[in-house]
Amino acid sequence: MMPRPKLNRFLILLACIGIALYVGITALYGLQTEEAPAGENPSITKQQAAEHASAFINERYAIKGANTFVAYQSKKERSGYLQKEHLSESYDAAFGKRYPLDFYQVNVSDAKKSRQFEVEINYTDGAVIGWREVYHANGESALISKQKADIMAKQEMRARGIDPDDMKAIDKVEEGAQQNSGLVLYYEKQSQPMGESKLQVRTQFDEKSLVGYTVLFSLPASHLDWLDAQDHSASVMTWISMGFSILMTIAAIVLVIIYRKQMRFRSGLLLTAIFLAIYIINNLNMYPAFRLISGGGPNDEFTTWATIIFMNVLAVGLAISLYFSLVAGNGLWNAIGQPKWPTWKEHTYGTDVFYGMGRGYLLALFILGIQQVLFYTGDVKFEVWAVNDPTDSVLNMVQPRLFPLMAWVAAISEEATYRLLGIILFKKLFRNNFIAILIPSVIWAASHTQYPIYPVYTRLIEVTIIGIILGYVFLKYGFITAVFAHACMDSILMGMSLFSLGQVNDVLCGILYLLLPAIVGYFLTWLHGKRRGPLIPGEPPPHLGAL
Repeated sequence: MMPRPKLNRFLILLACIGIALYVGITALYGLQTEEAPAGENPSITKQQAAEHASAFINERYAIKGANTFVAYQSKKERSGYLQKEHLSESYDAAFGKRYPLDFYQVNVSDAKKSRQFEVEINYTDGAVIGWREVYHANGESALISKQKADIMAKQEMRARGIDPDDMKAIDKVEEGAQQNSGLVLYYEKQSQPMGESKLQVRTQFDEKSLVGYTVLFSLPASHLDWLDAQDHSASVMTWISMGFSILMTIAAIVLVIIYRKQMRFRSGLLLTAIFLAIYIINNLNMYPAFRLISGGGPNDEFTTWATIIFMNVLAVGLAISLYFSLVAGNGLWNAIGQPKWPTWKEHTYGTDVFYGMGRGYLLALFILGIQQVLFYTGDVKFEVWAVNDPTDSVLNMVQPRLFPLMAWVAAISEEATYRLLGIILFKKLFRNNFIAILIPSVIWAASHTQYPIYPVYTRLIEVTIIGIILGYVFLKYGFITAVFAHACMDSILMGMSLFSLGQVNDVLCGILYLLLPAIVGYFLTWLHGKRRGPLIPGEPPPHLGAL
């Protein structure tokens, strides 16, 4: 028989506050007059996009039986500039249908992979937005004349609804030029600018024909310089976070060696194995994203698998770090007489898990409400904006329904490293709970600054505040509750990301992930009860503070 949860009124009140904040802020977003238009979800499948691209390349270049690979892509820099300058609505009205910010990128190659094209497909109607040849093994050295290329470029622009008389030829440095890219000509639209951004057309030619036509938008140098500075700051903060995390791992290893007789070496094995298994599955699941990063070319398959292998080796290293964090953190708390992580052998373990799961959901609702307030404050006061990152999108996964499992990777590893281990390390150094919570929270937050949210310092503030909340949750209720709070929060966010895919099965799967922490909590409670027997009447759950 399952124990009945005894959750105090304070936690229920926090959950109600979180729900009220989330709903209220969402309503405020709806009242914004300059709200950016919501991006449309794909209306065609990747298979349909591949068929459209193959048919187009076959029609123009007689490449039949083509090999295809489809990935979701986004014009991140353009999207960021439009949001930063409050031009999203204007862009959507003028260019959004013909040149969407989000689209499918289809890699099309012949059977021998001697020719390879990238085709941009509108994922709402299947229209070809643009294309370019990225590889031609037998490309001729002789180039078409600029005069003939100019005539062909203007013919293509007219056929695609652009007035050539409104386009001026410009000199532009070709960034990241591909092998055998041939002759490249750029044109810029003289009317209808978007702020300081102007529509440009890139045309590419081999020795006799047009092999590339891509619509671009120039971005002012000031914006690109600001963006580079922001990305550099995020990179520095990430490296600092990584450095401190490595130092914490080294400290954990040293402490485990010194106090090995007092350490429980079996305590972290199961969670480490779960972490590693899910991480490896996720790396394999991200094959489309890693192939997108490879940039296309004859060796993209090799590069993709080399990246996946490297990421799995890195996952093993992270798993080793996690294991020592679990063992050392647990041992240090036990050594000062403040155990934070009950063991399976303890009679009340099942009850601890059950209550921890219930608290986790309530606290997650509160944190989500606080996070929504932070987002809104950043949006209104600091003009925070975010762009879609194709490398993190569920649209670039082999099986998007596996993605929310990463909620448990984050919950286990981050609560072990920055709460179970981090707090006790800095508590010993500074003898102050707040400082002991704050420092690892800042280290944790710094590792989240490379998400595409700008200005990057706002992400540092937001995640630090969430880390402080989770730190006090850990001190009050222990490791299990902290893990469930983190897992519930991420499961809700990641599960809801499946809703955007639009299919009934995806929505049902998303709902399942929302319920997964409860399923895990109930299962462990039931299993422990079967193995260890019922709870002794009147015996309070240890290590958890007041219920």
